[in-house]
Amino acid sequence: MLRGIESAASGMIALQRKQDALTNNLANAETPGYKQDASPLRAFPEMLLEQIHNQNSAPGRKIGSLTMGVYNQETLALFTQGSLVSSNSPFDVAINDSQLAPVLTNNKYIKPSVLFAVQTADGGFHLTRNGNFSVNASGQLSTSSGDLILGQNGAPISDPELASGDVAISDNGDIILHPNDGARAKTVGTLGLVVVNDPANLVKEGNGLFTINGGSTAMIAKTMPEGVQLQQKMLEQSNVDIGQTITEMMANIRLYEANQKVLQAYDKTLEQLNTVGRV
Repeated sequence: MLRGIESAASGMIALQRKQDALTNNLANAETPGYKQDASPLRAFPEMLLEQIHNQNSAPGRKIGSLTMGVYNQETLALFTQGSLVSSNSPFDVAINDSQLAPVLTNNKYIKPSVLFAVQTADGGFHLTRNGNFSVNASGQLSTSSGDLILGQNGAPISDPELASGDVAISDNGDIILHPNDGARAKTVGTLGLVVVNDPANLVKEGNGLFTINGGSTAMIAKTMPEGVQLQQKMLEQSNVDIGQTITEMMANIRLYEANQKVLQAYDKTLEQLNTVGRV
């Protein structure tokens, strides 16, 4: 009976964690570049039951297996391409890497993902898919949360004239000031991109940022990766399917309630056993 309580309780804990991930996905459905989290449930290994002793049979007879419940081992970001929508800001840039070829990694083909290189206030190296950029008071290209966008050379992209907004961003990431004025036109930098062959190695850090073990400016690609396009005045939407997420949340709640009822049934049974014991 206690094993049944443990199985129901483990199911409730795992479902609660999955519900948290689904809720977070729904809350960020309108966040540019957001990658939804998958929170798969896994079963604990089954235990094989064996009879220790019986007068009518030899010891060691197999009598079946016992399921030990489920658990939520990890939360993984899904890096499928989000839809692209138009924007009025000249600093907004969307990455389209849907044509990027799979790469053989750990004996299996995995679809790589491309992200912008970012430097946080503490000097840390991070990555993001949120191309909703702006220019800060120092003339530096930055994210909506104030983190600096790194160029292909590993340094922040900066120029006092960026604030003018007279900017063109080419398909290969070149940032050109005054593109329609031949006398004043100049390239102030190239957006730094990082190709991550196995996106499962990325860790979410909040504010649309990711980290990767051993990440540094040395990871920034020196040329535009083949199969990747940058599009100015476009934003990549989140890849959250709102309808599917709500459906999963409802199903998750029903499963949680079912485990809750099982737990309540065991609790009533134990209560009756205690009553019998007192009699």
